[in-house]
Amino acid sequence: MLGWQIFMHSVRMVFGNLKQVLQITVGPALLATLIIVGLFLALGIPLDALDENTSDLPPGVTAGTFSVFMLVVVLVLFFTMFWIAVAWHRFILMEEYPTGILPTFRFDRILAYFGRLLLLGILMTIAFIPMGLVFVALGESLAGISVIVAVVYMVFLIICFYRLSIILPAAAIGSPISLTEAWNATTGVSGAILVLLLSAFLFQVLVQLVFTVLAIIPVLGILLAVFFGTLVLPLVNVSIFTTMYGVFIEKRDLA
Repeated sequence: MLGWQIFMHSVRMVFGNLKQVLQITVGPALLATLIIVGLFLALGIPLDALDENTSDLPPGVTAGTFSVFMLVVVLVLFFTMFWIAVAWHRFILMEEYPTGILPTFRFDRILAYFGRLLLLGILMTIAFIPMGLVFVALGESLAGISVIVAVVYMVFLIICFYRLSIILPAAAIGSPISLTEAWNATTGVSGAILVLLLSAFLFQVLVQLVFTVLAIIPVLGILLAVFFGTLVLPLVNVSIFTTMYGVFIEKRDLA
């Protein structure tokens, strides 16, 4: 089963390269943390200002200042995620091994990656509009049917997203492909992608259950949960895109 093979290859890709996982993820994550904490201190914003129970702005902090702060925080987080994703794609597909405490920061590839992801997001948003029209047409009297139709359509859109997602690693390595090329390259694999999605979902659920059990272990349980939850699992998802690009574009063998 191709979907299961892609998923297992993506998992092996991560767990077989844990040293590189640490080299690619830890440095950027720590740097982003330092930048965000520095912003808190520089702008005089208390660290509990983002608490969900806090409704008022901290004393001396204007709405404009807080808005700029939030914008910068979001940009730092996104650029960090894209930095890690690009470095991982390039490591797997181009054997560009990380050196030092930080992976190479390729600003042009990160921007290209962001642009492709934004394009996919816009396309998916536009594609969801017909679903909204169906909801309006069916009305509350047929709410049950609406939910079923919505679930089926969402699965369809997710499969479409994954078929087109190979433009992301292509952008990361500097060999861009068009949406048409990505769509044509993944013709006839919708069933495999559905199996892939189910496998990834069940894997996430299993790992979360393991984290729940590990939480009873002082310190070690927390460290393992943080390591796998914030570093390893996201890279498994990125690796799925990497593997799909390797299989459908570069025609690599999964063995």
